[in-house]
Amino acid sequence: MSRVHIIEDDTEISTLLSTYLERRDYECLVSNSAEAAQNHPPDGFDLFIVDIMLPGMDGLGFCRWVRETSDVPLIILSAEKGDAKRIYGIELGADDYLEKPFSPRELLARMKALLRRSGGGARPRNSGKITFGGWLLDRTNQKLHSPNKMHVPLSSTEYQLIAMLVSASPDPVSRDDIGRTIIGVELGPEDRRVDILISRLRKKMVGMDRNADFIRTVRNRGYQFCADMDELD
Repeated sequence: MSRVHIIEDDTEISTLLSTYLERRDYECLVSNSAEAAQNHPPDGFDLFIVDIMLPGMDGLGFCRWVRETSDVPLIILSAEKGDAKRIYGIELGADDYLEKPFSPRELLARMKALLRRSGGGARPRNSGKITFGGWLLDRTNQKLHSPNKMHVPLSSTEYQLIAMLVSASPDPVSRDDIGRTIIGVELGPEDRRVDILISRLRKKMVGMDRNADFIRTVRNRGYQFCADMDELD
């Protein structure tokens, strides 16, 4: 049974969501503020559903707090229209974004997709460890470690991205393939989610090792992972 933490100050919405999900065999905890939610360790849950507009710390601040230590999938809810908050939320590490009003069925479908990709079910098809430039990608445990042995806190989509790029190397992977495989959508011409995801992963890696410039943009073809790799048993 997957554990879902709902952070929502609107009692009507949180009750509706928790009742809907519990009837479908999800275990739910509801917090009415980000501060209350912070009393519970992030890794005690399989997924977060977070409203942007919260009293005190807002949902984006909570997303930032979660991503400091955890890669648990996170969906942001917002009554605000437009792309600005959506893009900012994704840049902070949210895995998905849903505008209010929304269908509980659509939310459930997105939750299931994220839980599948985050390893809440089966382990990834490719297992084992790969080293490159002093880095270690542990595909069995879905972890990335920097040259100084530090664990890199990746979101589920960030992990799936580096695993996909590494598996395809030296061939580039197209934006459309990344969109379909990792985000689960057909990208429109103005959809920047893959570009933001690439930028976020690059920033995290270079932040730990300024020489970690492994992801190259290949014009008209997508993104390529460029590194000498060794596979460990």
